[in-house]
Amino acid sequence: MEFSMPIRIRWDVDFRGRSERPKRIAREIREAAPLFLELRFEGKRGLSDLPAIFAEMSQGSSHIEATVRLSPETASVASAGYPARFRWELDSAGRFPAVLPGGAGAVSFVPDEDSIADLPGLIEDFADSPSEELVLPNVNAVRALADKGHVPVPTPARLREVTGEIARLSVPLNGKRIVVHDFFLWQALKTAFPGAVGERVEFSGCQAGTALAYVDWEGNVYPCDSLPIRLGNLLDTPFERIWQAPARGKLADSIRATPGGCLECAERIGCHGGCRGLAYLADNSFDCPDPSCPKKR
Repeated sequence: MEFSMPIRIRWDVDFRGRSERPKRIAREIREAAPLFLELRFEGKRGLSDLPAIFAEMSQGSSHIEATVRLSPETASVASAGYPARFRWELDSAGRFPAVLPGGAGAVSFVPDEDSIADLPGLIEDFADSPSEELVLPNVNAVRALADKGHVPVPTPARLREVTGEIARLSVPLNGKRIVVHDFFLWQALKTAFPGAVGERVEFSGCQAGTALAYVDWEGNVYPCDSLPIRLGNLLDTPFERIWQAPARGKLADSIRATPGGCLECAERIGCHGGCRGLAYLADNSFDCPDPSCPKKR
């Protein structure tokens, strides 16, 4: 399906103490009128801009979710009355803190090559916590490249090892929900916790560059946070012009095409080749499977 503008925008308001004219970026995003806006605040820099951002976004009608890195400085933000659903991002230690902010219904944890070892323990803690939702996003390639110079994606072997541990867990997740972005991790967790994981209605095929856009802390626009191909910058070009450009359309066509390496695979209708951004990073091409695919040849 073709979209004249993205219906979901993810925006990293700040990263490692860096941000660039957030109120101006917020205005451009509001004018793009996404149905869903996913904000991420990492620290003091982003939080100081939070009132101005919400003042701007209140003029639109986007449903807002805000992921906030949990720290002593950020723990009180959910009680400030902002019109957003807050989600608390846990660090790579992977264990729930003794106390989460009041009303913390959702938490977020990124299982990368290092932190994925903590996932079994995290799920056990989640089962015992008052939190109702655990979100497991893909590794953010734009942030990882800016911070580490590479994207720390778990190998298929490591993924199998950890999901094997999870399959042996005996924890009830009644009334709880796990939202999994990675297709192959979703497959394993759906087998272990079918009632909590559910179907992938939100992630049926790659939406990068069509229904989804990502904006970094400097206003750069990308098809997705997993695909660091810069489309433009909101501080010098309106969002609509970036999205209507022929370069974005050609890129979207490449992303939607079935990878040649997946044509003979019986599971391609379900996984659609996996994450197209991570595949591109691994092989500099969209014509190959996700590197996390256990059947990748």
